[in-house]
Amino acid sequence: MRKQIVSFSYATALAAIAIPSYALEDLNKFNPAISVIFDGLYYHDNVKGTGPELLEQHNSVLHSDVHDHDEHAHDALTSGFNVRETEIVMSGTVDPYFDAFLTAALSGDGIELEEAWFQSRNLPAGLQLKGGKFLSGFGYHNEKHTHSWDFADQNLAYLSLLGDHGLSGNGLQLTWLAPTPFFIQLGAELLQGEELEKFGAMLDNEELAEEISAEFDPNGNGEFSVEELNFDSKSGPHLSVAFARFGPDLGTDHALQFGASVAHHNDTQSFHEESSGEAFAAQGHANLYGIQAVFKRFPPSDYGKGGYSLQGEYLRFDADERATFHTDSTEIGLPISFKQDAAYVQGSYGFAPRWQLALRTAAAGIGGTLREGNEQTETGISRQHSIALSWYATEFSRLRLQFSRNDINFGTHDIDTSQDGNFNQVFLQYNLSLGAHGAHTF
Repeated sequence: MRKQIVSFSYATALAAIAIPSYALEDLNKFNPAISVIFDGLYYHDNVKGTGPELLEQHNSVLHSDVHDHDEHAHDALTSGFNVRETEIVMSGTVDPYFDAFLTAALSGDGIELEEAWFQSRNLPAGLQLKGGKFLSGFGYHNEKHTHSWDFADQNLAYLSLLGDHGLSGNGLQLTWLAPTPFFIQLGAELLQGEELEKFGAMLDNEELAEEISAEFDPNGNGEFSVEELNFDSKSGPHLSVAFARFGPDLGTDHALQFGASVAHHNDTQSFHEESSGEAFAAQGHANLYGIQAVFKRFPPSDYGKGGYSLQGEYLRFDADERATFHTDSTEIGLPISFKQDAAYVQGSYGFAPRWQLALRTAAAGIGGTLREGNEQTETGISRQHSIALSWYATEFSRLRLQFSRNDINFGTHDIDTSQDGNFNQVFLQYNLSLGAHGAHTF
């Protein structure tokens, strides 16, 4: 024991010599804050537990008409009790120049690194640099972790265009905060863009070649190679993002923020199965646009009573691709284009100390069209309405009861449900935070 104490004292002394500008008692400021966030729920629906799958199968140019080869089912819900991702969060100041943040999700499928980034502290002229793996600054809801949501699940608008995990990746972000009496922030990101679920998805070429060989056998011999997909090999980074945010000064009781975002992916890939029995693969580029508005009234009394918020986003997606493979070889090179919109609006109100009521409505498939040469297919609109009642026992624990009513359009997909796309979901969620955890963003 004595040897351990001496070693620690010696290391501390070395640290004090190496960083002479800091007093020894200030070194604890550089210790990371560590927390564990537990998230679980009881789930029930009136379609035999298939509600989450039905939501994924809604008619969309990014899913229902485009075969999805990516697997993101590590937190899929089943009827009854579910322990979802348990988050390990670490954050702190590295030195006078950088902060760092890490969050990893533990689940039955293993450990997934969600974010691991550094951020500058003292760049001049209002600039700030972030690097590593992080949630993109696109939109408003995208940067929020699941434990800070007002609802137990992802809204349908984001689910349709960005997937359950939103827009994230490895790369760099540079933001500029204007020296004005009101809030103006501009940001730009360059991301690898190789792990996206919906917008900007890149296919597993080997898996796709095996499926084409098994289901369509275009060569008549049961063999189909990756090279026959004719995908161009492009090196990253593939995704670029730009955003702007503006907030007038409304005093200390209220806050208002507007924003606009755009994202561009230069190497989207998709696989399409047509009702005629034909199929084709395509490659090209895609854009995603978003506008947002958020208004908040901060609670005038303790424990959240009287506080409320209202937020909404409108998203627009478009993509231009060319068929690189087609079961009808005469149509290779055919231009393919997609477009689709989605939107959500939600609000919350602290009607009593520690009690919050939240309402949300979302729509997907708005104006959705898939154009193949001169032929055009349209998607229908899917809608979701949710209400959530939350009880915040303390700032570290929360219980939530949520009900959602879904009206899902499946297009031409053969979905086995007696509800014809209309079904209900009930969530009873718990969320607990163990340890120190930094404050959430606006």
